[in-house]
Amino acid sequence: MKKKSMKNSKAIKVSVIIPVYNAGNYISQMLESVLGQSMQEIEIICVNDGSADDSGEIIRSFMSRDSRITLLEQPNINAGAARNRGLSQAKGKYVVFWDADDKFDRKALEIMCRKMQKTQADICVCGVCEFMGDGKVYETEGYLKMGLIPDKDPFNKFDLCDSIFNFGSNMVWNKMFRRKFLAEHHLCFQEIRQANDTAFVMKAVYGAERITCVDRYLAYHRMDNADSLTGRSSETVFCPYESYLFTLEELEKEPEFSLVKRSFRNKAAMGMFRALNIQTSFNCYEVLYDFLQREGLERLGLTECGREDMEEEWMLADLERMQMMSAEEFLLCKANERRMDRDRLKYTLQRVRRRLSVLLAVNQKLKQIKGFAGRR
Repeated sequence: MKKKSMKNSKAIKVSVIIPVYNAGNYISQMLESVLGQSMQEIEIICVNDGSADDSGEIIRSFMSRDSRITLLEQPNINAGAARNRGLSQAKGKYVVFWDADDKFDRKALEIMCRKMQKTQADICVCGVCEFMGDGKVYETEGYLKMGLIPDKDPFNKFDLCDSIFNFGSNMVWNKMFRRKFLAEHHLCFQEIRQANDTAFVMKAVYGAERITCVDRYLAYHRMDNADSLTGRSSETVFCPYESYLFTLEELEKEPEFSLVKRSFRNKAAMGMFRALNIQTSFNCYEVLYDFLQREGLERLGLTECGREDMEEEWMLADLERMQMMSAEEFLLCKANERRMDRDRLKYTLQRVRRRLSVLLAVNQKLKQIKGFAGRR
């Protein structure tokens, strides 16, 4: 097999940075996804964060096929440190940070790069599908909410003050960045074990003069990796909170923070709800809940919120409940709400089925009448 190469570093359009930690089960599929990209002018920087499995050997086998791949080795620190190291070595005009267990549309880099060039953007965001190892794929709107995007391309925080942090997720792997923009704003990842991209993404979105979006599902995020950071969330109970507190402290230094304070509060509230929901043991759930109740919500400014501060009423209601209820009472309250929602949905479906059955019967009768008239 002929080995591909990128002889001139100036020709590199996109640097693909991949933090790798014990990804032996997935890294081959991931690298095939990257090497299969329609855009060829790329470099692939894999940073092996002290893997104890065969991840490094697998990457080296791909390096023998394609010289665009570089492998950097470091002792196990965290994905944030790995991403920072990869960024320090990047040469591309644009940068993406892709995870070792995900997949991407073969035209992802080409489409996002073209949109970046067309709009001269600092950041480009694309849609995301979630997938399982059994091949099932689910479209989801949570990573890019096109309904919140202003009728302007590109846009920035002044066009979307109340929702600048809410139109997309804090996940870094569905975004492309202009590398010079990252350098000018001294952006780097918080070196914590989970949620290391929260501050990076939110500070980037805040600082960007030009943000653009691609309304297509170009990233495919794996949901059934039990060894992922999310899958091990109860080992890093306080990381999401620490990431939002650090982000708040950084953003409060900015002169226009007051313009985006509402958006930050909505994002932080959703972040704390999610941090609770992804816990894998009640003990860890209770530890985080009690901390948020005792001081965490107040330090994030979430005890000051009124109805005008929250996008949806249930968010304010839950914040108020968390200040009064124990973890057990809060969970019971949410379980009862979900049961009521399920019952209402069941009743609605029953009504829809009844109405459909009547319409189908009428339609069948009309077909019979037409058939009879045709025979005459």
